[in-house]
Amino acid sequence: MTAQLDQATFADLYAEVQQFYAHHIWLLDEGAADEVAETFTEDVSMVSPPKVPEPIRGRAALHTGLLKVAETLAAQGVRYRRCHSMMSVAPQPGGELRVRSYVLVVRTVQGGESVVHAMCVCEDVLVRVDGELKVRERVVTRDDQR
Repeated sequence: MTAQLDQATFADLYAEVQQFYAHHIWLLDEGAADEVAETFTEDVSMVSPPKVPEPIRGRAALHTGLLKVAETLAAQGVRYRRCHSMMSVAPQPGGELRVRSYVLVVRTVQGGESVVHAMCVCEDVLVRVDGELKVRERVVTRDDQR
């Protein structure tokens, strides 16, 4: 069951969620592990097969993984850009938001061409912590892994 909001309130909420993702994805693409980790709750759960087949649990563990990936990509001269689109926001009773979107991932090696790396579906649960939206749960499914 989704919570009912009037159209103006939902439009404001949708814009807020869209702005959250614009900032969150930009930080992720820049390899800003410290800042990205802060966009997740302390008790986050994230799974993204095949790279992350078992859930990562907790912000500290996620931060460690983000740092490792950022360092590896920088050393390899690889940059990813995630194009987050077709976002569906479903407010739930209690205030959490279920957000489903498509994510097109483009990979670029320094000096090389950009190529499509993956097409994914991202399903998040967002909650407010001290008034700020944060990801509490993330499940990413690649189209080629279904």
